Amino acid sequence: MNEHDVVAVVRAHIERKFPKICSKCGRTYASLKEYLQCTTHVGNPISYDAELKKWRPCNPVGTLSFANCRCGTTLAISSDGMGVILMWRLLRWARKESARRNMSVGELLDGVREKIDRQVLRQADEGESQSKRA
Repeated sequence: MNEHDVVAVVRAHIERKFPKICSKCGRTYASLKEYLQCTTHVGNPISYDAELKKWRPCNPVGTLSFANCRCGTTLAISSDGMGVILMWRLLRWARKESARRNMSVGELLDGVREKIDRQVLRQADEGESQSKRA
């Protein structure tokens, strides 16, 4: 598994988490694009399994990425629902890459999140440009 694969797998998983609703203000985020445009990331994503140095957990705790809704409520997107074998592959990649790049797993995951964000927002901009030309 390489970084391109990781970005594609994680993005596909995240996009299945929508629509997402803020528990405080009730705002509905219909898509990942809308979520990224209307929230603010909070810190680096956290892989609790990596934090615990459990690289092949039978019951993964998972990974979370936090963002603040405009109302101030913290929202989370998790790895919940991802298969164990896939989690093991992602954890193995994170362990090797973070060591190779001499960075924390959180910093590595932040880079993955940034790539996903850029892809989603760039595609949204391209879609809007095309619809304006039509």
